[in-house]
Amino acid sequence: MSVQLISTAVMFLAGIMVGAFIDCIRYTISLFPKKSVIYKISFFIELIGWLVLGTISFYLLFILKGGEWRVVDPLAQIAGIISYDLFFQPIFRFIGRIFTLLTIKPIVFIVTFVFLTVRNVIRLFIRILKLLFSPINKFYELSKKWTLTLRNK
Repeated sequence: MSVQLISTAVMFLAGIMVGAFIDCIRYTISLFPKKSVIYKISFFIELIGWLVLGTISFYLLFILKGGEWRVVDPLAQIAGIISYDLFFQPIFRFIGRIFTLLTIKPIVFIVTFVFLTVRNVIRLFIRILKLLFSPINKFYELSKKWTLTLRNK
């Protein structure tokens, strides 16, 4: 196969990945409340995403063709972005939901469980210490009150 055909196919696949990445950014930002800082700077976050992806695309062209740029390359990438939006978006979102359900949610559950367990153990320990020291504390309060009344006389 010719180098031109391979680079066109790579740029088409890069366009699909660009579409998936930008869709991921937009979806993630949409999960935040509208009054949050992330939502308010979403334009700049997406702009940075586009700049990073553009840089990566030109780096791919540099690796594949030694920096040669042809009109076909951005057209292939645009075709990849459009094909992602038309055909691959439901597939990628389904895979993303499966990934979230199988990896992200269990990790969040385990971290939350460990955090809550440690917090409750610490709270229990503090309550036990308060219970053990309550007679000493009551004696201290009484002695403090008694000494103040003796000083005032």
